Amino acid sequence: MVVATSPVDLSGLGREERVTELRRRLAAMPGGGAPAAVRAQAPAGPASVVSAPSAPAAPAAPVAPAEAAEIVVPGVAVPGSVAPLLPGGVLPAGRVTAVSGSATLRVGLLAAATAAGARCAVVGWPELGVAAVAEQGGRLDCLALVPDPGPDPAAVVSVLLDGLDLVLLGPGVAPVAPSRARVLAGRVRAAGAVLLVGAGWPGAELTLAGRHCRYGGLGAGAGRLASVSTVVRCSGRAAPARTAEWVAAG
Repeated sequence: MVVATSPVDLSGLGREERVTELRRRLAAMPGGGAPAAVRAQAPAGPASVVSAPSAPAAPAAPVAPAEAAEIVVPGVAVPGSVAPLLPGGVLPAGRVTAVSGSATLRVGLLAAATAAGARCAVVGWPELGVAAVAEQGGRLDCLALVPDPGPDPAAVVSVLLDGLDLVLLGPGVAPVAPSRARVLAGRVRAAGAVLLVGAGWPGAELTLAGRHCRYGGLGAGAGRLASVSTVVRCSGRAAPARTAEWVAAG
């Protein structure tokens, strides 16, 4: 069953009233599992067990590299075809990632994140069709919408980061000044959350760019759109750019 999410109306509210309303709505959202900040603080391996002294044991055989435990990067789930492009196969917690190009990519990221139980919010994107998120398997009860954040979207984002795993700024939200972006990046790190911004945002550590390359299900002047193929390119400060093709349901 699809549970619809209602937009958060902040029009006509002062700053303190906006903060109060946002926190009230956050408290009403389902838990969806531990927040990204909690996952980031989880121990990397199983806890050691303390037992009574016993006879000396034989030295343990060295562990081959292939048998070593895989390093888990805390973060938010992404579509399967996009995962190999990212560190640890997730949108890394505590980082700012820029998303540009295809709106389908943004919708797909929201769908994958909410399907995995992450609590997400979309700020400043009134044109977003939540039906598209649901069609790709997303959970709408894990999604908060703030279509009109007012004159200071960054202030709204700062409040949302305290209680959510991922906040996405709509493609029409203008970048802030570098000094403001650094403050917001600090909030993202402290919260252990993920912030998705648009192209040109100062200080973004990763960039995901999507471009439609093929449409499935359409014939010569007839047919129904069944899928949309998107070429996704991931680039970052310290890693070479990589690309993959991701197919989303139409």
